[in-house]
Amino acid sequence: MKVDRSIKHESLGVLDAVVTAGGRLSPSEARAFGTDVKALVRVGDRTMLAVVVDALRKTPGTGRIVVVGPERARASTPDVDQWIDEFPTGEENLIAALHAGTTDRIVFSASDLPFVTPSSYSTFIASVGADVDAGYPVYRRAEFLKAYPGGRSKFARLADGQWTGGSAFVLNRAPFLRNLDALKRAFGARKSLFALASLLGPALLFKFVFRQLRVTDVERRASAVLGANVKAITGADPALGMDCDDFGDLTYAHAGGAH
Repeated sequence: MKVDRSIKHESLGVLDAVVTAGGRLSPSEARAFGTDVKALVRVGDRTMLAVVVDALRKTPGTGRIVVVGPERARASTPDVDQWIDEFPTGEENLIAALHAGTTDRIVFSASDLPFVTPSSYSTFIASVGADVDAGYPVYRRAEFLKAYPGGRSKFARLADGQWTGGSAFVLNRAPFLRNLDALKRAFGARKSLFALASLLGPALLFKFVFRQLRVTDVERRASAVLGANVKAITGADPALGMDCDDFGDLTYAHAGGAH
């Protein structure tokens, strides 16, 4: 029997999945990888976007899959329920993706995760408590580099260790749709540790600069700023954190990572 993915399925534990695929490569990177659309870079015989969509489709409990990306990527990614043509900014793409969900809780994923599997998403989803509005995977340096030696050179140095984060979230849509301005600011600062710390306020910025900041401090402040229960999730598959932000990451992915 065909499942109607246009209705809500929270009682069955089904979550819509939304994927953003708007990232671009520099001209030199585009020449090296055959496309300027990052999500369409091939790792093996599939694009990174196809890897992500296929993993989500095979994840138990996935409802509709929505992709926000460039029109030219649509034909190579047929197994989606809704395609939204990209907007000029990443913030607009994120907001469009949030609006497109039909379940209260969704899985949000970047499209540049070449090593994810259905288990990557399912174990992460299972780790996010029902009371959590935003679950975000985090990894200690040793944990991440054990899975992907050489896969990262920069980690956030906090009082409780060196950390890196993932590129997937489990989100309750409602609190973020009510506070889009704060969400835009957080999204815009996501690539700068200093900018992110600045959003936390003077007290936590001081802690960050002098390496007194802990993950729990960030959770509490982010929850206050966003008006939602934000939780850092440990123990998720590091594949959710092995995103391809630059030429080095893409080259690493082409080499097969460490698995």
